[in-house]
Amino acid sequence: MPSLIQRRDSWLRKGLENSGSIYFFYRDVLFKYPFLRLFNVYLILRAKLQGTSIIHVIGDSHAMPFVFKTPFVIHHISQATAYNLNKENSFSRSKQHLHAFLQRINKRRDVLLLVFGEIDARVHIYSQYCKRNKAVNIAEIIQATVEKYGETIKKLRDQGFAVCIHGIPPAARKNYTSSLPFTGSTQERSQISTIFNRQLRNFCHDNAVAYIDVQTVSADDEGFISDEYAADDVHLSSKIVPLIREKITEAFGDKRF
Repeated sequence: MPSLIQRRDSWLRKGLENSGSIYFFYRDVLFKYPFLRLFNVYLILRAKLQGTSIIHVIGDSHAMPFVFKTPFVIHHISQATAYNLNKENSFSRSKQHLHAFLQRINKRRDVLLLVFGEIDARVHIYSQYCKRNKAVNIAEIIQATVEKYGETIKKLRDQGFAVCIHGIPPAARKNYTSSLPFTGSTQERSQISTIFNRQLRNFCHDNAVAYIDVQTVSADDEGFISDEYAADDVHLSSKIVPLIREKITEAFGDKRF
């Protein structure tokens, strides 16, 4: 028999899924749920009344910096990877969630900001490298991941959405005692993140998709996430948001934010 807390959590999560936004499911921020929904309603009304655009942030936990920031509406897909974003029945059900979110987005007015790939770079790419006994060039695994991610990106672009891609943040400097999984050394993860961003940027350039380079801004002199921009072990803080809004405004000059 589910406990009262479990039933409450299940009810909240279902409600947020149905409304098009799943908030980050951490116990210490449960109180924010109703306020986030009200904020999203405000942004939608603002867009309708003032003729402004909404930036819909669809991503994993790296969408967190945009919470309660104008004009960003958050659609969170827990534990989603860039590689499996277009896969049927993945563990995170990311394709199904993405499809549900897209139904509520105004193609003519709004912008999609996709925020995926950090989990791939922190865990899965090096894991696949080891599973293949390190016999394949790791850049090839990264390229395969970017190409799979690119399937979703191109599909959304071809469907008429204004798509923008958020590069992944720099790797963490050290091995943290954390519930988050890490694979490879800090240097290996930093190398993976750098190559991933370079290949993702090149893909976006080749396919006329806007790309936002957050690594250059948020990395320290050694290529790791800087204390200035770090929210925790692996996530960027909201300090990065003004830059991203500026870059999106530059990329989509026909829209008002």
